[in-house]
Amino acid sequence: MLKRAIPLLLSLTLLTGCWGTKDIDHVVYVHAMGVDYKDHKFIVYVQFINFTGLAKTNAGGGQQRVDTAVGKATGETFNIVTDNIYPSIQQMVSWGQIKGIVFTERALKAKPVKDVLDLIDRYNEIRHTLWVYATKEPLDKLFSTVPLLQASVYFSLLGNPEDIFQQSSFIRPIRLNRFESDLNEPGKTARVPYLGISEKTWEENHQKKPMLTLSGICFMRQHEVQKCFNRSKIMGIRWVEEKISRTPIYIKKGKRVVASVVVLGPKAKIAYKMNKGTPEFTVELKVQGSIIEVLQPLTEKELIDLAQKTIEKEIKDLYELGRKYDIDMLNLSEILYRENPAAWKRITVDKALPLKKDTLKDVKVKLSISTSGERKFTK
Repeated sequence: MLKRAIPLLLSLTLLTGCWGTKDIDHVVYVHAMGVDYKDHKFIVYVQFINFTGLAKTNAGGGQQRVDTAVGKATGETFNIVTDNIYPSIQQMVSWGQIKGIVFTERALKAKPVKDVLDLIDRYNEIRHTLWVYATKEPLDKLFSTVPLLQASVYFSLLGNPEDIFQQSSFIRPIRLNRFESDLNEPGKTARVPYLGISEKTWEENHQKKPMLTLSGICFMRQHEVQKCFNRSKIMGIRWVEEKISRTPIYIKKGKRVVASVVVLGPKAKIAYKMNKGTPEFTVELKVQGSIIEVLQPLTEKELIDLAQKTIEKEIKDLYELGRKYDIDMLNLSEILYRENPAAWKRITVDKALPLKKDTLKDVKVKLSISTSGERKFTK
């Protein structure tokens, strides 16, 4: 009798480990967090997500709307604010599924950013792989924007930017650990994607549908935002960014677009030479392109020449824009710091490389066409 009872007692002991768990619908999960800062106080928004409907969809139960809610709290410190969320929520809150954090432009300052990063570093439930964004939009409006066709915000741009980036590479998303590293790297300018809301592009059920969009980049140095730019102003950033897989260029002859080329996997190399104690940089870029459309008769040589000049101009325009606002958009300072720290210390002012007219000496682009489709070039 005793021998029969022992396995039963052991099984009951093993099952006791599950008694303290919570059902998925008894917990609210923070999907994204927004940080604002005004009058020396933090204003934090949290976007909650209910995973019950998502679980049914993944199990083959058909499309189901996954409900979201947005909360807001204020406080003197970032920790006080997050604690102020709990009293009114009426359910257990889990931070383990948070996918993104969004800073307003006025929150991208030394104290707010350092306070947020310090708390996250100490709080082991939040992973350091969440995505970091900036925005100029009201955070409550931003978090109330949901994807098309009743899809869950779990699949929105806030938590899953990589698929979009692979299909159309322009503004590289950045994770929290990379963001921290860039902020603390001597001589480096951090690039933070900023989110906007597109009000005019989409309709759903004959009604305007606001959608999240990557509108541009905010540049930061030494934990302070320098300036944010719309993507149309910084077209050249894609040629010096990492892991760009696919990006289109529209080639003009005069003021008219004459061809479209998709560039695959551009590889940029930035080198420098010292000239009378001053560094002069050269950007060399090798790219492969696939022709999408040709709107006017062009030879292959003409098309390649026009495409190379288009890319060269975008890089030079980017440098000149940075020089205008004293922002090292190409991260030339980091190149010098890594290869010649002694020269970097001697030349830089407050750890920033002075950007002169001849600091960017040359831009060289070599484009090869991998495919032009069935139609041939003119001779």
